[in-house]
Amino acid sequence: MTSARHRAVHLTADRFDDAIADHRVALVDFWAGWCAPCRTMAPDLDQVAREAPDDVLVAKVDVDAEQALAERFAIRSMPTIITFHQGELHTRYVGAVPAAGLRAALQEADSPRRRGLLRRMFSR
Repeated sequence: MTSARHRAVHLTADRFDDAIADHRVALVDFWAGWCAPCRTMAPDLDQVAREAPDDVLVAKVDVDAEQALAERFAIRSMPTIITFHQGELHTRYVGAVPAAGLRAALQEADSPRRRGLLRRMFSR
C-alpha cells in the first residue's frame, strides 16, 4: 500500500518518539535552513516520502528549532540521516544522500541490525 503523503513529515520533540514507534521503518533527516546540502537534498527526500508505504516514515527535524533532539542524537554535521527499525536506531549517514541512496537506506533499515556481524566475519 502506498502512502498518501506528499512530503517528508516535520517532527518535533513532543511527537518524535511516538512517530518513530508507530512505524516499522523510519528515516529521519536532521537538517538546517542555512545548510546548502540540506536544501539540495530536500526534493529527493520528499520524492522518497511520496513513494514510501504507510508503515514507513520519512521525516525531517530542524536542528535549529529542535536543539534537544539534535543533542540527543549527537548531531554535529548536516545533513545527518538516521534510520530506525521497529523503533530502534539502525544506521547513521552524514552528508547529502541522493534519492537512490535514501531508498537504499530504507531498504537496509528494513532488516534488524546484526550485532557483531563484522566481528564474526573478520575474526576467523
